[in-house]
Amino acid sequence: MGMNKIRFGFLVIVLIISIAAAVTFNSFKTPIKSEIGKVSAFKITQVAGSGGLYCDKNPIKRGEIFLAQKFDIKEMLYTDDIYLATDQHTAFEFFFSGVSFIVQPDSYLYYRPGSNELGFSLGDFSWRKERADGVVEVSLASFSQVITLSDAGRALVTPTGSKIRNYAGELKLKNANETMNLQAGTYLEIANNQKTSTAYLMAAPGSISPEEKEIIMDQPGDSVVKLDWKVVNGAYKYIFRLYSSRLMENTLYEKEVNTNRLSLDLLQFEDFGTFYWQVCAYDPGSGREGAPSPMGLLKLSGALFNRENVLKPPELTIKTQDVNGNLVLIEGVTDKNAQLYVNDSPVQVNPDGTFIHTIHFNRIGKHKITFRVVSASGSETTLEKFATIYDE
Repeated sequence: MGMNKIRFGFLVIVLIISIAAAVTFNSFKTPIKSEIGKVSAFKITQVAGSGGLYCDKNPIKRGEIFLAQKFDIKEMLYTDDIYLATDQHTAFEFFFSGVSFIVQPDSYLYYRPGSNELGFSLGDFSWRKERADGVVEVSLASFSQVITLSDAGRALVTPTGSKIRNYAGELKLKNANETMNLQAGTYLEIANNQKTSTAYLMAAPGSISPEEKEIIMDQPGDSVVKLDWKVVNGAYKYIFRLYSSRLMENTLYEKEVNTNRLSLDLLQFEDFGTFYWQVCAYDPGSGREGAPSPMGLLKLSGALFNRENVLKPPELTIKTQDVNGNLVLIEGVTDKNAQLYVNDSPVQVNPDGTFIHTIHFNRIGKHKITFRVVSASGSETTLEKFATIYDE
């Protein structure tokens, strides 16, 4: 009899524990699933820069960003509406419904988990679809505009309008009572809720080289990297940019070049060690940039003890300067990695540093010839010569 009571009591205890465990499991099961769904829709993955990312439950006003709370990237649950803003030194990356976004410094946006709504209030935003999750829409809050995202693009939202660059796929924009479809390679500008212009975007430079390279410094010249990319049809100029991170919050170097190649000495940026570079075709007439190239990665290691000598201005020697009628034939030598300009026109330098250049003058008299050579580190040497053209 006593043994039966013990067995009965044991069964009762087991039953009570089982019921309690089931209640506890069910009480956490639904919220956990709900929160996971919210995390998968909107998730911040990286913050880069020397400043901070800020958040609030209310809209953050420009100029009052520091009144908001600094955002902790480890906080991944969004149960209430959240407003986010970056200061002038910070960028961040986030995923939303299968799309990767990069938010540039001084940008403002919001996310509403209840309606799964994403909005860009002010700033610079780029996106690229990582997987097909169907239609993904983003509101441009200040102007009652909604864009259905393409495969890749960029939007600049200002206090008076927006500028949209569609790089790949089709983009749809609802603006007031009008709907516009933007094909790949299209630029759209809207001011005061009215379409002001559309234009063609030049294609992205392809076949960038090197895509990834580790550079080990040992001897002078080791830190110079030669970059090149495929020529874009219709492009006469390119914009090259070097960044300290993939999020592009800090532009270390920017240069407008006339060719599809560039030599750059990374020694001047050795404090960083890792670099990301990108290039795009550029139309100086409209001031409009084309689609950006893929991003290249460079890594710099090692050290040079004669750093000052390496970064000194490049040498330039004019060996001959012969006048024949109205033509002047010039031969010289300079740094093989430098860019040479004669009267502001780029001149090709041979692999051994030598060059030959011919200038044609339309009138007689004394003419000034200006030589300017720019090293891969950005230091310059300028030299002036004169040639006299006589009437034959």
